[in-house]
Amino acid sequence: MGGQAFINVKSDTPIKVPRMLPDVYHKFAGEIATKLETLFDHVTIPREAPGKLDYGDIDFLVEGIRSPNDRDIWNTIKDLLGASLHVPRGGSHSFGIPHPDTSDAFVQVDVELSPGNGTPDSAELFEWTRFMKGDSDLLQIIGVCHRPLGLTCNDRGLHVRVEEIEPYNKKMALIFLTRDPNRAMEFYGLDTSEYRAGFQDENNLFNWVSEGRFFAREIFDGRVEKSNDRSRQNKRAMYRRFVEEYMPAHPEAAKGKGKVWTRQEVLDEALNIFSKHAQYEAMLAEHHAKEDEEALWKQIRDLLPLEGNSLGGALKGLKHWVGFIDGQPYITAQALESTPVWTAAVSPACRPSVMEWVVQNWQEVKALEKKRAKYAKEAATSNASAW
Repeated sequence: MGGQAFINVKSDTPIKVPRMLPDVYHKFAGEIATKLETLFDHVTIPREAPGKLDYGDIDFLVEGIRSPNDRDIWNTIKDLLGASLHVPRGGSHSFGIPHPDTSDAFVQVDVELSPGNGTPDSAELFEWTRFMKGDSDLLQIIGVCHRPLGLTCNDRGLHVRVEEIEPYNKKMALIFLTRDPNRAMEFYGLDTSEYRAGFQDENNLFNWVSEGRFFAREIFDGRVEKSNDRSRQNKRAMYRRFVEEYMPAHPEAAKGKGKVWTRQEVLDEALNIFSKHAQYEAMLAEHHAKEDEEALWKQIRDLLPLEGNSLGGALKGLKHWVGFIDGQPYITAQALESTPVWTAAVSPACRPSVMEWVVQNWQEVKALEKKRAKYAKEAATSNASAW
């Protein structure tokens, strides 16, 4: 958090966290890493932003808690580091350690436990998280530039989004592609050897991003900004410089490649390279089935001469009291625990006759549902009174 983790900690005197010059930073980072390696299988500091002249804190990423430290790992870290300050923030904790060279001052050490710690995917997730957090805002820049093409990087890996599903279920719309940083960069068309060598400065990093095969000024300029994009632009200095300075100053960026990829083309490329056709087809089939079911219930709603709560009661009755045998509807003796999928039970050819049945029977199932709801309410009231 750039040395700001303790800003809200109550103290009789101001808590000073001076920025560290490289020699102090590297010396202290090495000493702390050695200590943390006694508690974790993997300890690293994600690569810092290129050209950084001083440091507000030291950010560690760790994974693989060594027994028996897993019972109270955060207090164990605090004691091991001799921290006087400790601020928990979910899976990441900030520790204030007395500054080695400055009295009445602290060094802020942030320790983040990698996602998936202790799971079979922990090693892969550790490397992916190191990549995600490296070079300051690099992955945020890549993410925003490629979001219109349906690509998303999150804490679990690189994904492609299915456009048809995304409007109503963003999580279910994701198809996982990889969490291997090299494969992800190769898919983006980014130079992995240049990445591994490290960037000389921000301009070098920005050039590298804009040389990816999917990057296009037309896509960047046409992006739809969300509220968190504007917040990121205010809070994240590297991202802000890329958007406000680099792109306007480099009108040639990403031009002359001869191809501007469409979202569908990127999807097809992802399905081919990562062999995800079967998953995609299954997701689309489920989506089309959902659409079909919703269309059928809209047809039923339009058929019923009702509105408001009365319409809602009739629809609940149809969902709770109608079963099917060989595609033909009937009124059940007991309310169903789950609503059958009507489009799965009724063939398209039989739907007109089923609609006629609905018109003839909706009043009966509506009455049954009203009675069921009344009994359920009375039972709930009775149980509450007994307590």
